[in-house]
Amino acid sequence: MVEYPFTKANRLQLAHAFHQVEHVDLSIDCVIEGQMGHAFVDQIESPLVYKIQTGPFVYMAGEPACPQGQEMLDSIPQGMLLMPSSPGWLQAALAFYKEGLRPFDRYRFSAAQLSLEHLQTCRASTPFDQLIQRMQLPLAQEFWGQEHFIDLSDYDSPADFIQRGIGYTFSQQNNVVGAAYASLVCSRGIEVSIFVEDNYRRQGLATALASHLLGWCLEHNLEPHWDAANPESCSLAMKLGYKALGSYEAHYLWTK
Repeated sequence: MVEYPFTKANRLQLAHAFHQVEHVDLSIDCVIEGQMGHAFVDQIESPLVYKIQTGPFVYMAGEPACPQGQEMLDSIPQGMLLMPSSPGWLQAALAFYKEGLRPFDRYRFSAAQLSLEHLQTCRASTPFDQLIQRMQLPLAQEFWGQEHFIDLSDYDSPADFIQRGIGYTFSQQNNVVGAAYASLVCSRGIEVSIFVEDNYRRQGLATALASHLLGWCLEHNLEPHWDAANPESCSLAMKLGYKALGSYEAHYLWTK
């Protein structure tokens, strides 16, 4: 499998290949625009199979039944998440990996009903509102390349995150214990990522961090895309004003 160059023609070809794939997050948009992430094919000229990857998320398109489809499946590293893909890919992956591929539910939300007024009310209801800080370059540099809940690995550099991304943090004793930031970015909007350390949960910190981030997005006419993986994330989304759109199934490749 080879990396697919982001030429104008190739990006158009990717858009055609993934046209039928449900865009459950912004990953496909990011790759097609050439903003971030990677695309792989079996051959540069006239590909038969396609793989898009951002962080741990993988999306497939093309012809899963051909020999190149089996090779593409075999190229997925252990620990990745197989997301909704073109018809036939899930069945092919289940046959290829068998018990090594484990299903789990994720949850979709619409940001259409978010409002600045409601987000400001959410912020004011917490004791953290005035303590939230916007991420600056020194902090992005500190976490660059480190194993941390602030994962900027899909950006080109810390400076690239400051130019194209956005994030807010809360610190205690010079230690960041919570953050809300754009893990992905494209012309349509950002993918929201939020994490708070265990000792600071259920105190309103996630609400304050998220309200700052979502408010910035609304002020800049960008969609703050929310894709949840657990009930806590779902509850927070609803509290902030998102509308639930239901669940979908993803698969974790836990062993090969």
